[in-house]
Amino acid sequence: MTLVLRDPWRMMNSWRKEMDEGKWPRFSFDDSQVEGGDWLPAVDIKEEEGRYLLHADIPGVKPEDIEVSMENGVLTIKGERKHEKSEEKEGYTRIERSHGSFYRRFALPDNVDSTRISATGKDGVLEVSIPKTEAVKPRRIEVKH
Repeated sequence: MTLVLRDPWRMMNSWRKEMDEGKWPRFSFDDSQVEGGDWLPAVDIKEEEGRYLLHADIPGVKPEDIEVSMENGVLTIKGERKHEKSEEKEGYTRIERSHGSFYRRFALPDNVDSTRISATGKDGVLEVSIPKTEAVKPRRIEVKH
């Protein structure tokens, strides 16, 4: 009798990879984002007291191959992870890492200061700091006779 080892997560990982490659349609309950390209970096967005903080996993992407822009209340992150040269691929028995271009777009709330957005990259993670504007305090308006 032959012992066959099974990995229950193998099929799920295969489906996830196919979805990342755009072979399956994407469904989202959040209309504030748009995504596309050959692969998609995972993104976390955190709200802090004076800013929003976005982290995107982009290992292997050089800073000169990343573009972050803001237009009409939409933050766009796009870039490209370059393919290895064909002679460097010889000898591989498995290739799982995605290459090619990506883009992600996020509609931002009205309380952001788009002139002070900054981006840094370190250890394969892009960090985008999106400062909030100061909250406008309500004031009482006197009604004159």
